[in-house]
Amino acid sequence: MRSGQAQSLGDVLRDVISRMGIRRKLDEARMIDAWGEVAGPQVIAVTHSVWVKGRKLFVKVTSSTWRHELNLQRSQWKDRLNRHLEGEFIEEVIFR
Repeated sequence: MRSGQAQSLGDVLRDVISRMGIRRKLDEARMIDAWGEVAGPQVIAVTHSVWVKGRKLFVKVTSSTWRHELNLQRSQWKDRLNRHLEGEFIEEVIFR
């Protein structure tokens, strides 16, 4: 408590996260988790790994056919993921 006023748990956690300097790492983890939640089982089955660099989400695809198909839908994937994350976290999705 500060100044005798109660703070919500969310406010306290945001303050702690900010002071610890881990906001970016938490955002990156959320971005990676979002792929698993948004992509669905058929797409997940053809992806090997997911990682973040900056505001770019990289997805390793096991099939060149799937990689081509997913690349054609890059902007839709970015929009779906950002909607799921409720913010503009991802600037680009790159399928490799």
